[in-house]
Amino acid sequence: MIENEIKPILDSEVPDVSIVIVTYKEELELLKQCFDSVEMSVDIKYEMIVVDNAGREDTEALVKQYSYAKYIKNSANLGFAAAVNLGMKRGLARYMLLLNPDTKFGESVLAQMAEKLDHNPEVGVGSCLIKYPGGEIQDSIRRFPKLLDQTLVMLKVPHFLKTKAVDKYMMRDADPLETQDVDSIMGAFMWIRRELINDIGYFDERYFIWFEEVDYCKMAHDAGWKIRHYSDTEITHIKGHMFEQIPTLKKQKWMRESLRKYVKKHVGIPAWLFLWILSPVFIGLGHLVALIKK
Repeated sequence: MIENEIKPILDSEVPDVSIVIVTYKEELELLKQCFDSVEMSVDIKYEMIVVDNAGREDTEALVKQYSYAKYIKNSANLGFAAAVNLGMKRGLARYMLLLNPDTKFGESVLAQMAEKLDHNPEVGVGSCLIKYPGGEIQDSIRRFPKLLDQTLVMLKVPHFLKTKAVDKYMMRDADPLETQDVDSIMGAFMWIRRELINDIGYFDERYFIWFEEVDYCKMAHDAGWKIRHYSDTEITHIKGHMFEQIPTLKKQKWMRESLRKYVKKHVGIPAWLFLWILSPVFIGLGHLVALIKK
């Protein structure tokens, strides 16, 4: 692992938010848009910590153009949870912001979010309204996964049939234009209070990708913290750009493995065993989806 030189920070220079960005194979233009959004932010002190999961060779040169950025280069792809933890452990601020590299936002967004969390100390995890570049609202709030809705998802039922169980899981009965407490939020713009980290720790590194942010929200919820969606602040998220470069079968495998880990940890052994028994069916459907997408 390689890190750039870090200069000591005086108490007066301690940032309000440590922004952790995990990169893999994102296009440099997208990264630059994200970094520029951070750089244009006003009325807030910040630091940016970029954790490069052994992706592009030219990411480091781009990061070093931003004097406030810390750079950590992993020798291998450690997965999202492990990479995020590396970044958060280097952070000095009272808030951590997990920020996807394919996001951009207005100059006052960071200050607005910090102010909201300052006035709501019961909130351990916070996020905002997330939109596609065209302005459509993304499904970024969730209820905690249950065995029924996740089985339907893994069986690809939502691709051809609308179900109450999946709609409830996706919170399609809730209005995303209302500020509200939710079970979990998308990890693309995830604010975490330092007191929460002191309380429950960091991300569970047994998750390589998927369900790690849901797991963290569940741990926060179980410890008595609120997870809040703020509707009067918004960002733009391209969503899925990097994942388009990864083979469908590999993504399906990661999702199945992470789901089983989550279910075993939070639902129970019988539910985990049920999903394990159905794994051959899920794998077969995964191959079918991969063929259709070719």
